[in-house]
Amino acid sequence: MLSEFIKLGLTESQAQILFSAFVDHKKLATGKFFIKEGKVCHEIGIVTKGKCRHFYNTSDGEVTRWIALTNEFVTSLSSFVSQQPAKENIQAMEATEILVMPRAHWVKLYAEHDFIRQFYTRTMEANYIGMEERVFNLIAKSAEERYQWMQENQPRFIREVPDKYLASMLGVHPRHLSRIRAQRK
Repeated sequence: MLSEFIKLGLTESQAQILFSAFVDHKKLATGKFFIKEGKVCHEIGIVTKGKCRHFYNTSDGEVTRWIALTNEFVTSLSSFVSQQPAKENIQAMEATEILVMPRAHWVKLYAEHDFIRQFYTRTMEANYIGMEERVFNLIAKSAEERYQWMQENQPRFIREVPDKYLASMLGVHPRHLSRIRAQRK
């Protein structure tokens, strides 16, 4: 995991400081929740094995917003930051292991280390830009163009995420995703 933090721009000593704050380890069986809507999120995690699906319950059913894959952060960010109830659910898609940092540790790290504040800013900027791109794609691009964008920019999703969740992220029905894939072959 240290090497993953170093890849994100931290020095070895900075990576060690960050890594040491992940003091808990959760094992989630398939279908178990990291956080449920209506609960306050008090932790941030890193998926070390498996994957977690971020989704909303809507009147039309579940809508997948994101999938946290291995070596990625997982949290309900708005709930974690605001300490208000989460609007989303985060659920293990398979047997999943997560290193967990309690919010109190995060607050302490953030207060004490300038490099953590810089890391957080860079991470939030990258995530915001990615989210802005996804919203633009959903509004302005065809399903085929959204799939092509995902192939080029998020190829792990194409390889690792089951079609029904990938289709939800792309804003299409699974059978439409099958047609798009068949046309691209």
